[in-house]
Amino acid sequence: MTLQRSCFSGLRGTGLLVLFTLLVLQLGAEARRIVAVGDLHGDYEQSVSVLRLTNLVDNNTHWIGEDAFLVQLGDILDVGPDDIKIVKLLMRLQKEAQARGGDVVELLGNHELRNFRGDYTAVDQASLAANGGKEGRDTLLSNATAVGTYLRTRKAIFHYGPFLFMHGGFSTATASMITSLKRVEDFNAELTQALMNGTISPLASDGLDLAEDDVEDVGNPILVRSILNVKCDELAKVLKKKFPGIDFVVVGHVPHDPRDFNGWRLCNGRLIDIDFGMSRWKKGDPGHVAALEIEEATWHTQLIETSTAIGPIATDDVAASDAVTAHHLLRLSMLIVGVVLLAFLIAYCVPFRSAIEQEPLLDWPATTYGAA
Repeated sequence: MTLQRSCFSGLRGTGLLVLFTLLVLQLGAEARRIVAVGDLHGDYEQSVSVLRLTNLVDNNTHWIGEDAFLVQLGDILDVGPDDIKIVKLLMRLQKEAQARGGDVVELLGNHELRNFRGDYTAVDQASLAANGGKEGRDTLLSNATAVGTYLRTRKAIFHYGPFLFMHGGFSTATASMITSLKRVEDFNAELTQALMNGTISPLASDGLDLAEDDVEDVGNPILVRSILNVKCDELAKVLKKKFPGIDFVVVGHVPHDPRDFNGWRLCNGRLIDIDFGMSRWKKGDPGHVAALEIEEATWHTQLIETSTAIGPIATDDVAASDAVTAHHLLRLSMLIVGVVLLAFLIAYCVPFRSAIEQEPLLDWPATTYGAA
């Protein structure tokens, strides 16, 4: 009987191990997605195409992304005719996403800042006229309207896990201005104060500075042109020294060749540039869109891309890091070991149980039963 109890205790323990492993695998399968999208520049159709590509919206542009996070890296305004229409779409999607545990995070780009200071030279002229000309756009983008308040309260930098998202990038000059994750939050808060009520701190003043007289000295993370003036060795040192735990900086601002999206991972993967020049008013091809997808459980990143509006979706997978690969192998190993142990114990215990059941419970003479 002791052997029988040990046998079935082993079965129960192994069964629990298998169930636990399956739970871990299931949790990994249901990990939150973070989808990052670069500059959209007034192209509503391309914007909707990339949201559909990443399964964030349905054919009626309603949120179906569950608890996913959409991070848009700024520069929605200007160039194309539908910039305000895109802003209003993201405002609605943010409410729908938050109701399901997700979120829409739109960041500030340099074109948003240009508009706040009344520089409408890059605004589509038909769009400008439709909004009442310069005075009408001034009002629309002021802190007296829902659209203006929404845009003026967007963050410049978004921190999530080992990622920092921003429009421009992190140069050496940026690192002397924003020296920690705490300063990232200070930068966001002080920039919002400046845009909403005119309270301009030294840090906010740096965030509003759009001067590019010397590209090497640009420190504003909204304006830094990462491909041009970020030195990979210095970026690695800055992240290690001042931003422990941050492994990746995701940026837009400097577009790739709109017909070739390769080369989006720079500096050994630390710098990820996802401005693919998707707007057709920036030489983008209709239907050729792409977005960065991140899996929260492992921080695995991949580029999701489609070449035409009617063509198949092509996924450009990026090999996971050694840590991510080890994580997957560990989960698989746990499952294999658990299943093998369970199979072994079943093979051993079932015959044992059958033999036990065939034996009489008591081997006493029949005369011991009945009344005396």
